[in-house]
Amino acid sequence: MKALKACVAVLAVGSLLVGCGNEWEDDVRFKVIEISPRTNLTRTETIGNHFRLELDQEKPDSVAPFSHAAVTDEQVPEGTEVGDVLMCKVRQWDENSFDGVGLQTDTGPCRTP
Repeated sequence: MKALKACVAVLAVGSLLVGCGNEWEDDVRFKVIEISPRTNLTRTETIGNHFRLELDQEKPDSVAPFSHAAVTDEQVPEGTEVGDVLMCKVRQWDENSFDGVGLQTDTGPCRTP
């Protein structure tokens, strides 16, 4: 009987932890507001352009509100310029509120609408 109670307790706690996760994903419309040029880290290593994006639609029903994002060369179509409108995949998640990491947000890849 004690073993059964212990199993029920473990299952209840496990269900509670799994239920604390929160996730949202959708395509979101952004406008490119700034492109930061390449930066040399070393003589042979560079960081690609960084694109600052501003929300170009009503705020989505996401886990946490946002109005800006940033992506790199690899996440936008070639030839993207300031003023271009992009549809980007945005994913927000918090696997659980007990780990102290908090909400995480990924933006990209992006495409032209």
